[in-house]
Amino acid sequence: MFSQTHQDFELIVIDDNSTDDTAHYLSRISDSRLQIITTSGVGASRARNLGIAQAKGEYIAFLDADDFWMPTKLERQVHFHQCHPELAATFTNYQHVTEQYEPIIDCFGYWNQFQSDNRHYIIMEDALPFVLQNNVIGTSTVMIKSEVFKDTEPFDAALKYGEDLDLWLRICENHPLGAINSIDVGYVMRLGSTTQTNDNRLRNLKTLEAILHRYTSAHLYWNLSASALRSSKARILEGYADYHRCLNQPLSASCLVYAP
Repeated sequence: MFSQTHQDFELIVIDDNSTDDTAHYLSRISDSRLQIITTSGVGASRARNLGIAQAKGEYIAFLDADDFWMPTKLERQVHFHQCHPELAATFTNYQHVTEQYEPIIDCFGYWNQFQSDNRHYIIMEDALPFVLQNNVIGTSTVMIKSEVFKDTEPFDAALKYGEDLDLWLRICENHPLGAINSIDVGYVMRLGSTTQTNDNRLRNLKTLEAILHRYTSAHLYWNLSASALRSSKARILEGYADYHRCLNQPLSASCLVYAP
């Protein structure tokens, strides 16, 4: 964080009941820009919301514990926002890496997004259909204008999963979005992540389905095309199919994929 080429920032660290010597590490940092908030197991959404409430800057960016920023990440995004003040939020591409920090694949490449787009800075006036259909926004890549939270509620702490997607969608309802077509964040893929257990996967898929239902039931209000809704549903059905495949339930997987 302190190696960023853009140095005009405040760093708010939410230490949410860590057990990995984080508190001791932070105590050794002497920098007036650092503010530490210690909590006791409030969870990711509430922790981020505490940071949002304490932030004094014009822009707010997130960095989860397992992720890391490339040195020019903040500089690129601040420049983008300053050139296009109408943007409520921006996001970048990110690189999946192993626990040994070996590259696996970048997010835009995996989802085949922006591959043929030669623009480095992409403005998305009507971002809602795109975000519904494409799972390409990593939380640690996002920068949001702080004034957005004057009329948009922050992360929904009642959601156990998909609270980031829920927020991006709510921002897109009324604001344009920007994408930076470069890898500016690294995301560590850890083996045995608790979010990937079978029970959690099923819960997560149901949560995503509930988030999508809000837009499906009012698609005319949001002016969402039928193709955008079909693509959104197909992505969730693929998740269900993969869930049943992992449980060796191929018939259930087939029925889900080809459901009308």
